[in-house]
Parts: sequence; C-alpha cells; structure tokens
Amino acid sequence: MKRVILSAVLAVVIMIPAFSSAGEKIVDGIVAVVNGEIITMYELRQRMQPVLSQFKGRDMTAVEEEQVSNVRKQLLDRMINDLILDQEAERRGVSVSAEDVNNEVKSIMENSNISKEEFEKQLKLQKMTLEEFKEKIKSKIRKHRLLNYKVKNKVVVTEEEMMRYWNSTSSDKGSAQPKKLHLKLILFPQGVDASEVRSEIESGNVTFEKAADKYTQGPGGGQGGDLGVLALKDLALTWQEALEGLKPGDVSEVFAVQDMDAILKLDSYVEEKKASYEDVKDKIYDKLYGEKQDAVFGDYIKKLRESAVIEIK
Repeated sequence: MKRVILSAVLAVVIMIPAFSSAGEKIVDGIVAVVNGEIITMYELRQRMQPVLSQFKGRDMTAVEEEQVSNVRKQLLDRMINDLILDQEAERRGVSVSAEDVNNEVKSIMENSNISKEEFEKQLKLQKMTLEEFKEKIKSKIRKHRLLNYKVKNKVVVTEEEMMRYWNSTSSDKGSAQPKKLHLKLILFPQGVDASEVRSEIESGNVTFEKAADKYTQGPGGGQGGDLGVLALKDLALTWQEALEGLKPGDVSEVFAVQDMDAILKLDSYVEEKKASYEDVKDKIYDKLYGEKQDAVFGDYIKKLRESAVIEIK
C-alpha cells in the first residue's frame, strides 16, 4: 500500500514540468516557447498519458478525438501558466533553500512510510534522479510561495459575506430541502382486485397494514408494508404522481409497479433537520474563499500572460 501511495505522490510531482531554455540542445519537438523557455512534445505527452491510455488498443471515434484535442489544449495552457509562474517567482527572487527542499522530500518519505533506498528505487522506476525530483519540488515550493504572496493574501472573506450567503441559501422560498416520506406499500398479486381492497381500507373495514400483511408481494411483508423513510426525489415518477396531493394517513389511487397493481400509504412527513449557520460556517468560508481566490488568480495570470512572449507551435 505504501508503494502505491508513494507512486501517486511522485506522479503528481512529476507532472510539474521541468522546462528547458531555447538555447539548449533539443531532442524532441517543441510545442511552445514562453519568454525563451521551451515546452517539449515529450513533456506534453507525459501529461497526456493518463488520458491516452484509456484508448489504448483501439481507434478513437471522431467525438473522442475532439475531446482529446480539447484536453491537450487545456493541459498545454496549464503548462504555459506553470512556466510563467515559475519565471515570475524567479524574477521576483522568491527563494527556496536546500533545507526547504530536503524537508519537503523528507516529509514525503515519512508520509509514505518508506525508506530513502525505497524512495530512490521508486524514482528510478519513474526514470528520474533524486536531484531532478528535488528540482521539481523546488519549483513547486517557489510557485506556492509566489501565489501565497500575490493571490491568497489578497483574498478576504468577511463574516457579513458568509451570513449573507447563508441567508440566501437557507430561506424557505420553495427551495427548502425536499421532505422525506414514511411510506407503506401493497403490491397486489394477480387475481386480487386492488381497487376493491383500497375501498375496504378507505371505508375502515380493514387497516392498510393488515391488508399489506395479507396481500403484498413486495418489501415490507409481515411489517404492514412498511418501506421506511424515503426521499421524495429518489422515488420513481409514477410513485411521485401517486403521492401528489396526499396528506399523512391518506392512501393513493391504484397505480402500476412492474406490471403489478399497487397502492401507497403516506404514513407521515419526516422533516430533515436543517443545519445551523455554525454547523456550515466553515464550508461556507471555504466556498467563498475558493471563489475569490480563483477570481484573483485568474486576473493575476491574465496580466502575466499579457506581458509574456508566448509562441505556440
């Protein structure tokens, strides 16, 4: 298990592209040049591998080819953003010490519960040296620190904003959570007149529960046809239609369930307990913070891209 976990961690870190300058010897095709630094076809293929592996051994349809092409464009766009951020972090002198990198590598090994020897063995399987891995970790830390400074520190979520969001989503204006229903069911066997049995129940000659124990071929037999508590939204449309307009204690008209006659009893409504503001306060904060952070990051990367020299091959 620890080997699987470590492999997943390495895969994520390895996806951080290591870029080369345009002046270095190129042994692969170039897909983009950003401020003089290149992104190679090999690097892009590495990022595309999880997607392409889904189609291994068969031809893609025209729709799939279009989808893969769109994913390729999105991945290349992210790689360009990564490179621009890396360049900006370096330009601004965002420093990462050897100790910072070593501590991060040590943390990865400790969290994966793996020795240094096993760690380096896993790196070899990924065709990567320890120094190359550390360089990727350094780039990751540097970009993280840049974003902390330029983006996260500019995002503020106030108590008033959280309360306003809470009020807008917790109002009872027809958008409250769907009620749950306590239901009972009778599924009638062939040869039994469901309408006649329903009339007997309505007239009080027999209870729904006793009729269910006598006739039902479905769940809840011997228990008065009791189905327990179900959410209205989870019921089939025919069931929802049969329940429409019923009050607790009412019995539905006869309707069909898999070629069998059936009737339902709405035993009661079960109101779901509505979470308080304090219960969901942290989730609201995370949601609003994430939305603001995405907006600030979008503006920031847009400005960086506008000032960058980008050539897509």
